[in-house]
Amino acid sequence: MSSLALAGSVDDLYRRAILAPSAVDEIALADWMEGAGELLGGAPDRATGRILRRVVRDARKLAVYWAERDGSSLPDWRNGVDEALGSRGWEPQLDLVAADVEASRDRATFDEMHVRYRAVHFRPWLDGISWEEWTE
Repeated sequence: MSSLALAGSVDDLYRRAILAPSAVDEIALADWMEGAGELLGGAPDRATGRILRRVVRDARKLAVYWAERDGSSLPDWRNGVDEALGSRGWEPQLDLVAADVEASRDRATFDEMHVRYRAVHFRPWLDGISWEEWTE
């Protein structure tokens, strides 16, 4: 499983829900879930399935919220997630990356964990330790 690719796919879905909310309908969400399954290489395990269902619920909320507003006026689409869902809107991506960070033990996943953790908790992950410190 590529947690980075899946977290990026969630970002793409959220971006679409903010900038083109009418494009995020039941068919688009079903297609997204199918694509997520392809990224996973098959059916998700129970924990990942729960995360993906939350993503779909959050994408629906974003699309409803931004259908009544102009998401293109935002300085960055990410502000739209913050406005509609708060920091909880970023938890699914954090959960996806966190599930893979120990197993993968690669630099890209480690760096992404730092970014995702700060978006949810407003503080550095592991008090900001470096990759070198973490791998020792």
